[in-house]
Amino acid sequence: MHKRFRSAAVALATAALALGAAACGSDSGGSGGTSTGGGGSTAADGGKIVYSNVAETATLDPAVVFSSDGFVFVRNVYEGLLEYEPGTLKVRPLLATEWTESDDGLTYTFTLRDDVTFHDGAKFDAEAAKLGIERIIAVNQGPATLASNIKKIEAVSPTKLKITLKQKDVYFLGTLPKLPIVSPKALEEHKTADDEWATEWFTTHAAGTGPYKLVDWKRNSAIELAKNESYWREFEPGTPTEVTLRTDPDVQTALQLLGQGEIDLMGAVGPDDSEAASHMPGVKIVEQPSLQIQVLPLNVSKGPLKDEKVRAAIAKAFDYNAIIDFYKGYAERANGPLPAEFSPAIAEQPAIEQNIEEAKQLLADAGHPNGGFTVEYLGLKGLAYEEFTGTLLEDVLGQLGIKVKQTIVPWPQMVEIQSNPKRAADISFLNMSPMTNDPSYMLKSSYASANIASKGGYNWSYYENPELDKEINAISTIADDAERQAKLAELNKKIADQNIVVYVAAPKLAQPVRDEWDVTYDTVDATYSVRFFYVRKQG
Repeated sequence: MHKRFRSAAVALATAALALGAAACGSDSGGSGGTSTGGGGSTAADGGKIVYSNVAETATLDPAVVFSSDGFVFVRNVYEGLLEYEPGTLKVRPLLATEWTESDDGLTYTFTLRDDVTFHDGAKFDAEAAKLGIERIIAVNQGPATLASNIKKIEAVSPTKLKITLKQKDVYFLGTLPKLPIVSPKALEEHKTADDEWATEWFTTHAAGTGPYKLVDWKRNSAIELAKNESYWREFEPGTPTEVTLRTDPDVQTALQLLGQGEIDLMGAVGPDDSEAASHMPGVKIVEQPSLQIQVLPLNVSKGPLKDEKVRAAIAKAFDYNAIIDFYKGYAERANGPLPAEFSPAIAEQPAIEQNIEEAKQLLADAGHPNGGFTVEYLGLKGLAYEEFTGTLLEDVLGQLGIKVKQTIVPWPQMVEIQSNPKRAADISFLNMSPMTNDPSYMLKSSYASANIASKGGYNWSYYENPELDKEINAISTIADDAERQAKLAELNKKIADQNIVVYVAAPKLAQPVRDEWDVTYDTVDATYSVRFFYVRKQG
């Protein structure tokens, strides 16, 4: 879903998807307005914008945040050396102005900006950048997986930073927008003997270089952000100066507030709800390319689903056309773990089709001719399409004699359940997209042994295969574009054929937004994140 470039002008051949945004238009205390929906502001002063999401982040720490509910905070408060152009897979300079790559592809030298300060007044320089990336690696949570190939970081001078890799990675530059840098002053002041990296403080506080500063966090309600008056770039006319990140667990309630102007835009809205929102006065649908794949991870670690034939039976029984119909044109079929845009060869691979009779035969071959067992389905509360999927599973698996127990919970509880091998559901629901322009990262997220749920990853199938791990890890070392694309297509089919997950659909990005705002969503951040510095209010 995310593509990377060696310089600001030249795209990697493998990553040239040309996915331009097709939208409708292009820790200190502080005062924050209480107006809703940006009311009372003008085009010259973007004023306040209110963003609603179905789930709340569990932490504000950029070294820990690794899901859409937290990305929308981190990307507005913190920055990395590079950034993605809004709505695309192209990387360009940010805190670094330029860079060079060694002939062996192992060393990158970055020239850094000399006019940037952190929210707490600390100076940004090479030492700060080095410490920020080292902190991510040391905290060793989700974002650290993007830095796992870094061998050494050197501050050559205040404006020169050198990064040496363990092995060549044609996608390396695309990881840098996802490695946010924190204030060294905040780290020094808030670390303790038992908390060397100040993780406790950064859980609820923030100190970055981004365009917005943290004002307040009311748990289970909203995060308030305000313009960083010392930001190194100018706010253009119409740019929001205040941002509210609301938590609205019930999408239907949030849609009503959107129609009333109490909310300006939303994240994580399913295509079914987007279609309904398209008929609301004052609301438009922002449509962009989406490289998202919706999957039902099948837990291979216990019970009947340990048998590949049982998993194949479930995949054959699933009603894919019902999902597409439910999405009212905002989704296409998926044929494997990777979006078709990553390789023409992937696009040509057929998707699995429903066949109840074949499913019954597979189940009989596995020793369950009449089903006779129960599986638990775990879905996210507040998202109609996940609840619909659970009902659909009850219907189709019921035809095989398999009972389905539905468990619908908020996102934090969903993660907690899946991270415990003893409690993890047999079938769950995930929206998967690559965190960078590296398609192999998408494979690592869901299928690598190192990313099983108990280790904090999104391999909710608990599937472990060392040989597959090696094949996935080798993708980014293949220099030849054609060879790399062929290998991606091979892995796409190989993984799909093992029925580790059920490939539900490839939904399009279609999000409801108030007419007066021009918004581009960042598909590289689990699809629904927005950087408000690039949002504009029209007169």
